[in-house]
Amino acid sequence: MKIAISSDLHIDLNHADAESLCKQQAHYLDEQHIDYYFSLGDAFNDFVKTQWYFKKLNQAMTDSTAYYLAGNHDMLANTSAEQLEGKVDDYYFHNRVLDLPGTAWRIIGNNGWYDYSFSTYYDDPAAVAQWKRAYWVDRAISQGITDYQRMDRALAQIRTQLQQAADDQRKVIFLTHFVPIRQAVPALHFANPRRQRMWEMTKAMMGSARLGQLLSAFPQVREVDYGHLHHALDKIVNGGVSYYSRPVGVQRKEGWRGSLYDRWQATLQIRKY
Repeated sequence: MKIAISSDLHIDLNHADAESLCKQQAHYLDEQHIDYYFSLGDAFNDFVKTQWYFKKLNQAMTDSTAYYLAGNHDMLANTSAEQLEGKVDDYYFHNRVLDLPGTAWRIIGNNGWYDYSFSTYYDDPAAVAQWKRAYWVDRAISQGITDYQRMDRALAQIRTQLQQAADDQRKVIFLTHFVPIRQAVPALHFANPRRQRMWEMTKAMMGSARLGQLLSAFPQVREVDYGHLHHALDKIVNGGVSYYSRPVGVQRKEGWRGSLYDRWQATLQIRKY
């Protein structure tokens, strides 16, 4: 079996032609004989567009199947926290599993969330929430519960899926959007107190250290892929688990050259099982 994984396409923010990109991706995935392609969130700033894109991608492919998670950008418009917890279509992979035929591997997907645990402001959630409402793009997301409670819900879902995998004696590949381990968070320090505070607040929204702790508690978990950060990282091994992140990101003046398709192809993870 061959699977391919990417994250953070940001098709709209990268001003790409979605129709052309879809055809290019479909051709490449079929050409590479990919059985399953997983996109780990942040395809558009609109969930309806994300749904449309992956439906169209699956229609364009002959032999491959594409699944997707929702990142925080996908959640900014035309969806709700309640809807995102259900099965919105056949390709949405949140809180779902897939056993790779002919192997002992099970793929588990969960959007994930964040709980401020990477930040020095972890013990001051009111301050983080106030900053988030003022500055962070996620202020547009209505969820009805706190970020900590939302992460609690994700962890409960993941624990249930991991326990089932253990009972079924399956090795696990876990897929999520948000950062699951502290080692993946850049260790930046600023002399300017205001800039340091801004950075600490940003780190609060990156993910959850509790997720990495949960994954390490299940020896069945062998590989984890995540997105959210917009810079590629070398493989990180933590608690016997291999963590991978090769996001596409958003093109800047000083950033990558070429088309979005070129960048996607260069960062795409392809693995055999």
